[in-house]
Amino acid sequence: MSNRNATKTAAKDVKSLPVRHPESGRRYSLEELEALAAEGDPWALGKMDDWDLSFSNEYKGSLTDRCPDPECDQYGEPVTLCYGEDGELLDVDHGGWGHPPAAEVQAKAS
Repeated sequence: MSNRNATKTAAKDVKSLPVRHPESGRRYSLEELEALAAEGDPWALGKMDDWDLSFSNEYKGSLTDRCPDPECDQYGEPVTLCYGEDGELLDVDHGGWGHPPAAEVQAKAS
């Protein structure tokens, strides 16, 4: 068997092995997982993906307000209104996309 075929066989064997926890039974902090993932550890990369999936909804808007922009195709639909520290309406977030407020809506919010 040539070296090329031996390398292909070895690569297939490695891919079929389960990904191992670096230190079984140890709990890792988020910072430690990030460091391991940055080094390319496949177990840590998987855990970081799991963490992202579990906590990504934490940053999702409430969508309890209604779009106040009559020029918007989704006028009156649920949105999250994003305000600045001074109470100025900065953005109308539709969940997957957003737009700045219309001038007349901005004037009403002030």
